[in-house]
Amino acid sequence: MFKKNIRKIRDWWADYNWMILIILGMIGLTLGFIGFQKNGLAVGKERTLLDNLYRTLGLISMETGVAEGPIPWELQVGRFLVPAVTAYTAILAFTALFIKQTDRIRLWSTHDHILIFGLGRKGFRLAKGFLEEGHPVVVVEINEANEWVENIRAKGAIVIHGDAADPTLLEKVKLKQAHCLISVLGDDGKNAEVALQAEKLSRGRKSGTLTCIIHIFDARLWDLLREKELHGNHTSRFRLELFNIFDRGARRMLETNPPWNISPQQGPTHILIVGLGKMGQRMVVEAARQWRVRKGDTQEKIHISVLDLEANQKADALNHQYPRLGDICVLEALEMDIRSPAFERVSAGFMKDNQPELNAIYICLDDETFSLQTGLRLNHQLRDRRIPIILRMAESGGLASLLAEEENDQNAFGNLRIFDLLDQTCTSDLLQKGTHEILARHLHAAYLEGLEREGHPPQGVDLSWDQLSPSLKEKNRQQADRIPHVLAAAGYRIDPLRDWEADLFRFSEGDGGGQDEVSLMASVEHELWCKNLVQDGWRKGPEKDPEKKTHPHLVPWEELPSQAKEKNRKFVRDLPRILARAGFQIVRIRSTNP
Repeated sequence: MFKKNIRKIRDWWADYNWMILIILGMIGLTLGFIGFQKNGLAVGKERTLLDNLYRTLGLISMETGVAEGPIPWELQVGRFLVPAVTAYTAILAFTALFIKQTDRIRLWSTHDHILIFGLGRKGFRLAKGFLEEGHPVVVVEINEANEWVENIRAKGAIVIHGDAADPTLLEKVKLKQAHCLISVLGDDGKNAEVALQAEKLSRGRKSGTLTCIIHIFDARLWDLLREKELHGNHTSRFRLELFNIFDRGARRMLETNPPWNISPQQGPTHILIVGLGKMGQRMVVEAARQWRVRKGDTQEKIHISVLDLEANQKADALNHQYPRLGDICVLEALEMDIRSPAFERVSAGFMKDNQPELNAIYICLDDETFSLQTGLRLNHQLRDRRIPIILRMAESGGLASLLAEEENDQNAFGNLRIFDLLDQTCTSDLLQKGTHEILARHLHAAYLEGLEREGHPPQGVDLSWDQLSPSLKEKNRQQADRIPHVLAAAGYRIDPLRDWEADLFRFSEGDGGGQDEVSLMASVEHELWCKNLVQDGWRKGPEKDPEKKTHPHLVPWEELPSQAKEKNRKFVRDLPRILARAGFQIVRIRSTNP
């Protein structure tokens, strides 16, 4: 609380310091002028108006502060206040003149910091969020005239100007000592280039793993690149995470404004998505995925109506990209121009007896003014129904404040809700929502479920994820890093989730005399686990001792006790379910060489 109050005072001072200095300076000069007038009368010297003005201005350089005889209080205040304001102003000017050197000096003692490349709206919000949580932040921005620079610097960030993909600059910003790198430059190719350079430099890290989060704006490109997200070197000091604002936004939009019917008596869940751009398409996919998780393998489907000028073509593309989409939802394409009179009759169509009633409307249009107009039109058409209408906006601005003030049930905007895309997605919990982090959490959750079934959890590890020590969290992340290599040993790879029944996949165990894939992958997992421990300085010992870094299971697979082997086999069996929850599936690698 104390640190938070200090930050508020510092931010307030950064916003108003020049105004306050000007006011204090004017007060000091006014009091000084009055004081010199009174002093002249007191010592019997008649001074002209210009003489008193000259003496008053001399206070700025501290040349006229000495006076004879009785000194009035106005002059006492003025001859101290004016020089103090002058001195502080000079310090501010000096700091502004040498701010670059100041930032570089501060950088010398910085470590375990958050590196943010690109200071647009996304970069500023991320930097601000990390600073408010107390993390040291270093921002790299190529444009020295960027309007956000002084603002984020005043909040405590170190700002370095230069090309984010320059290896020399990456060395200067102490990449090898950084905790995390987030690249939110405006160009997807540039973000990928930053990740490539960061991976090369991270090979020289002596300890710790650099988490590199890069933003891929193009949703289709992001989906394709996800195949590479988990296929890194499991022994490296570099961990890549891909971030797409529309995918993350779709997840958050459904989490904060869920449409699901609680009981079967309420009928099937039916949602309307207006606009099938990047955000609208991710909303269809994410709604289907979350529905599959909620309903399991039941036959009940979610009804999704999509309204767009090219609704049929885009719906066909989604069905082609996700072949099992039709098993999860009824996708109804409504092709029309939202500006046309036909849109005015759209609400009447959803209220017919043969249509399930709408649970929610999500407006995902790219033009925010048009989005607001559409929301207001639907709100007017559906004013007699309690159907939430969620507007996706990059920044809510004044509209959110207007809606927040109208809290009573009778207000004209009662059904409208604002979803601020940047506020909901560009937050410091990016570190907790990455693929590797989600996998690590699910691995630990699966481990706890196993302990609960056994009924005798060992002490010190039966904790929730938030209660785990940093070292235990990192061990779970390392296990997540090993998954692609474990699967490759049996001829499998990881793909982005296309089949919502991928969690039902099962590996062979040689029951019918065939290959025992589970045991094969379990042995590879153990071998890679041993390599990770040896890299971190562990060795074989009679008992597990984190302080001495000894472990009795640092032995070849053949010498491993049966109970430990079964633990590894259980991990392999759980992989399809764990990966499906994180948005991935397991597929067989097709080879042309028999």
